[in-house]
Amino acid sequence: MRVLHAPINVGNQPWVLSRYERRLGVESELHVNYATGFGYRADKVISQNGGKSAADLRERLSAGLKSPWDFDVFHYYFGRTLLCWDDYVSGDDYRYLDLKIAKHLCKPVFFTLQGCDVRLAEQSTKLNVSPCRTGACGIFADCLSRHDARRRQLISEILPSADRVFYLNPELRRYVARGEFLPYCSVDIENIAVHPPKREGPPIIVHAPSDPSIKGTRYIVEAIEALKRNWDLEFVLVQNMTHAEALRVYQTADLVIDQVLAGWYGGFAVEAMAMGKPVLCYLRNDDLTYVPEEMIADLPIQNVYPNYLIDGIAAALGRRSEWTNWSQRSRAFVEKWHNPRLIAEAMIALYNNPSATFTIMDYIREHRIERRNAPITTDLDVDCA
Repeated sequence: MRVLHAPINVGNQPWVLSRYERRLGVESELHVNYATGFGYRADKVISQNGGKSAADLRERLSAGLKSPWDFDVFHYYFGRTLLCWDDYVSGDDYRYLDLKIAKHLCKPVFFTLQGCDVRLAEQSTKLNVSPCRTGACGIFADCLSRHDARRRQLISEILPSADRVFYLNPELRRYVARGEFLPYCSVDIENIAVHPPKREGPPIIVHAPSDPSIKGTRYIVEAIEALKRNWDLEFVLVQNMTHAEALRVYQTADLVIDQVLAGWYGGFAVEAMAMGKPVLCYLRNDDLTYVPEEMIADLPIQNVYPNYLIDGIAAALGRRSEWTNWSQRSRAFVEKWHNPRLIAEAMIALYNNPSATFTIMDYIREHRIERRNAPITTDLDVDCA
């Protein structure tokens, strides 16, 4: 079985999943149309970001049109395939042609949705808290005027042709009724050591926004500045770093604040919990019905509301005597619910039988492994191919 993950590496999800599929004996590759500034890895980078030369176009077309014959299973991300070029002025004539060819050849197709690929701004803005509003997301107006129409087309015309559709953020279930919840498997937890919070000295609070506007960074910074009047603490804002550089900063954290607008935690929180860090994040209660009750019961993240961030962060700082236990629960949660080996096993079973009735979460519940001590390693950029 040859599995293609494509066409973009958002949050390292496709890379880690493909590496664990390889460990389990599957020929799994990640091909991306272009690299991003985070330094995430891929087996093949087809061309440069924004390149519009004849050579770039030729490489993109060749990669997209050959893929249906070169691979047996296709796992696409962020609502795109190899022939969807968000960085090109033109190219719409080829959109999803590789997907259509793959389906004509009766080959399985999977999508993992990750956020703004299907989040309809017009609907999301009606929620009590959302990144989709003026003053939060910088492209909100463009989403209303242009992007929502393309998202609706993706939902109504493209996703129905997929064998399975997964979503990482529970809110996305509002827009894709047939989607299945998939926990992040973006962290190679077998190669990340635990770095528990220190018990004394000024605590270090870390926040690492990939996009400050939709993560609510402004509100977090304002709350921290207010807290500094009464608390001796250090705040580290991680930006403009490669993924490997950022991971080394995360090791130093005593407390982590993920995001406070989206209503669910992201890959950064999973990385932090894998290191044994206490994590704060806004969790939208109405969306928790789309996540298994057992997972919510185990969830160690402290829910903080954007309008009460100062109180929420202060409450976490006041629980410092509990941080050691909180650290242990964070690591255990990731090993149980975000275990890439277990998720890769379940995914391979679905690749072999896309019409199977079980979900990824069914598989995790039935096959979850006992918690193991984290390997003693500080190499956080391991190529596990």
